[in-house]
Amino acid sequence: MFEIVGHRGAPGQAPENTLLSFERAIKIGVDWIEFDVRRSGDGVLVVIHDENVDRTTDGSGRVRDLSFCELERLDAGDGQRIPSLQQVIDLARGRVRMDIEIKEEGIEEGVVNTIMENGIEMQCMVSSFSYGSIKKAKELCPALMTAAIMDRIPADVEKCFNMLLGIDARILMLSKKIAVEPFIEEARRRGFTIGIWNVDTATEIERYAAMSPEYLCSNYPELLVEFRQTPA
Repeated sequence: MFEIVGHRGAPGQAPENTLLSFERAIKIGVDWIEFDVRRSGDGVLVVIHDENVDRTTDGSGRVRDLSFCELERLDAGDGQRIPSLQQVIDLARGRVRMDIEIKEEGIEEGVVNTIMENGIEMQCMVSSFSYGSIKKAKELCPALMTAAIMDRIPADVEKCFNMLLGIDARILMLSKKIAVEPFIEEARRRGFTIGIWNVDTATEIERYAAMSPEYLCSNYPELLVEFRQTPA
């Protein structure tokens, strides 16, 4: 049976990528929380998806132009604040595994160092759309699980798979729009583990669970928990 990944926590119940959202996801019973990491203007690794703060907070501007103190003062919804990577690790360590998505190149060393300093190499994976970031993370810590995020089928599938295997990225996190049987079958034949995101309705869960992925990711992880607990 698939493992459950709470996409940015449990954003159907609390503001995305906040400590409250991650706490809700843990209490729901997810196996993993997924979250996004960027760097503030003063070099702090922070958990926020967008390049700008405008969509998810009451502020405006680019994350890279704001200090962590300035970011912390923003309301990320329901009185929640933008957390640092360290704050999320402190909340999650020993309670749930972490899918740490690198959102910008250049922060790989900081992310990996934080992982190793906290001794959570076996409790997390590092994922990214940037295969360069995955490669760098794996070089810095070969023991890390690494995942390539995809939202389109590569023009040259064989070349892409060879490249990913060459950097030891053996997990594919696929957008549901490209989660089709022929592509998944070929990926499995080449030895990849499969995750699918984001499955947010009962119909989608039933459809994509039938493909036997190792991971299913959702904005509503409580639906995945309910599905997994329902007798076949």
